[in-house]
Amino acid sequence: MEDWIKEAIAFWDECEVKMNPPATDADFEKAETILSFSFPDDFKALYAVVNGFDGYEWQEYMFSFWSLDRIIKEFVESGNKNIIGFCDFLIMSHVIGFNRNAVGIFKDYSTDYHIDEPIALTFMEAIAMINSSSREIY
Repeated sequence: MEDWIKEAIAFWDECEVKMNPPATDADFEKAETILSFSFPDDFKALYAVVNGFDGYEWQEYMFSFWSLDRIIKEFVESGNKNIIGFCDFLIMSHVIGFNRNAVGIFKDYSTDYHIDEPIALTFMEAIAMINSSSREIY
């Protein structure tokens, strides 16, 4: 397991977050087929260890990482089909996710206010920012 994954899970353990068991190959295939989106390798590496948080659990800074099933559910219910969210802040104040049309990790406020610049270039970088409460994630 890569160090950044160990660090993320250690932080979530410290926050006493209940995490889901690992995602399976079938879980990834189902999500990618429904979403018509291929997750990056760093996303798959983390989710192969922890498939998001249980239910609506959140870490110290009030971010909740979604299971693959919740990623699908939130995408289907979302009005913005360009963003594939994987995390939300303060029960949907805003979503953090992938943009179908651009490289990187983006914020989505589900309003007319759009963030055109990525907050991070990789999923791994976004995890570090979220777990350290970097100001760019708010």
